[in-house]
Amino acid sequence: MKKRTVALMLCAMMAFGAAGCGAKDADPAATEATESAASTEGIADSTVSGTITSTPCASSAFDLKGSDYVTLCDYSAIPVTITGDYDVDDQKVKDYFKQMFDNYGPFYMADPDKTTVEEGDIVNVDYVGKLDGTAFSGGTAENQNIDVYQNASATGTGYIDGFTDGLKGASVGDVIDCDVTFPDDYGNTDLAGKAVVFTFTVNSIQKEMTIDDVDDAFAKEQFQVDTVDEMYDQIRSYMESSAEYNKQKDTTTAVQNYLIDNCEAEVPEDYLTARVDDYRRQYIEQNCNGDESQLADYVSTYYGKTVEEMEAYWNEGMEKSIRLEFIMDAIADELGVEVNQDDIDTYAEQLVSQNGYESVEAMYNIYGFGDTDYGKRYFADLYRYDQALDQLLETAVVTIDPSADTESDAVTEDAADATEAGSATNASTTYEAAEGTEKTGAAN
Repeated sequence: MKKRTVALMLCAMMAFGAAGCGAKDADPAATEATESAASTEGIADSTVSGTITSTPCASSAFDLKGSDYVTLCDYSAIPVTITGDYDVDDQKVKDYFKQMFDNYGPFYMADPDKTTVEEGDIVNVDYVGKLDGTAFSGGTAENQNIDVYQNASATGTGYIDGFTDGLKGASVGDVIDCDVTFPDDYGNTDLAGKAVVFTFTVNSIQKEMTIDDVDDAFAKEQFQVDTVDEMYDQIRSYMESSAEYNKQKDTTTAVQNYLIDNCEAEVPEDYLTARVDDYRRQYIEQNCNGDESQLADYVSTYYGKTVEEMEAYWNEGMEKSIRLEFIMDAIADELGVEVNQDDIDTYAEQLVSQNGYESVEAMYNIYGFGDTDYGKRYFADLYRYDQALDQLLETAVVTIDPSADTESDAVTEDAADATEAGSATNASTTYEAAEGTEKTGAAN
């Protein structure tokens, strides 16, 4: 199954992506637990792991052959131009690391010239929290960088009042007991209102690292490799894989655009209406709790559109999706593409594992607009189309020209946007799910 990470972009038209939500357990010394979840173009997590309800959909009543609606172009050696930069050299690797270093920093290292904690210092400590002389769960940490005078972690997460008071003016090597009382409304009821003792060991006073300070210890801590050279090798490998993925993705998009532009394809109005109606129904179920009266507020809030504008947007994207499906169905027929059910089942199970669906049936349920049986048939069709697409990608004549002035309104990208579709098979090919998380803890 070649190009599996790319070819199933075709499935994006009808698949739905789940925007993640995340939260971290709060450290007992943190001010409060924070969590956030952002969902912009996807559906709630319950769609992936929730109860399956098989609802017959209007689309399932149709059994259409693409060859009845398509006049194909010559697809034997599709000429396409892609415009990305797919080369990776030493300078790009260094630049990428510099960007990572700046974005994820600041990073700290021990300052050998400082021995006493002063205002503005970042201090590295170990600590153990004890209640009635016994260490309590979540109250122990090592190698924590904290801003003593701000009573916060080095990244700004605040602590309960008095947590760092005993460290002011401390010296490297000191072991200090700090009496702290948790607030009455603290989230952990076992600690709320309780007086505890935190025992700190002052390991070092820190200074901010520059990129010239990066050494093997940094590489081991941040990248889990033994040397700086291995760190750069790891970054290069990632960049090369990413470049190859982008090259394949761009080629796939260009080939699909070529087919759309050069093949003639009609879409029966009743079939288009059925597909859009099915999508609309499932969209309301998944984003508006099944309450159609919430749709206007939802699309206005998240997309700044009226319901009529959103429906026109869906309609446009769905029509493009169906045209491409018809074209690929006709091509698959001409190429004599046949698929093995065992391969389909294996691939479906792989996607379930990769994308967090509760089961294969849950994934089919999404593909089928709530109709699991139809979703299974539709998924098999898309798999077959992708086998045909793989053959077209093998014979395509690809020119790489980063300077070319090409239009950016790719068919698959437009259609995916128009249906808010993140590919159920590989969500990263069509949109990036917004996942908002805030880390909490006693220290970073």
